[in-house]
Amino acid sequence: MKYCKGKKLFATLKYIDPTYMIRTVAANSYDVRMCSQLAAAAVHGGMAGFTGFMVGHVNNALAMIPV
Repeated sequence: MKYCKGKKLFATLKYIDPTYMIRTVAANSYDVRMCSQLAAAAVHGGMAGFTGFMVGHVNNALAMIPV
């Protein structure tokens, strides 16, 4: 932007967050099942008193991953 101002050029800078482009189709039954499993695993970990973890699929199994 400083370069353009120095040359007296009009410029705009736009940032497109790539996370919005990951999935642009409706969820199917597999997505619903996977999200339900992840949510349940997160709740179980929280209710067990664990902190500083995230849940995810590792080798097709749910895992609590330390952060």
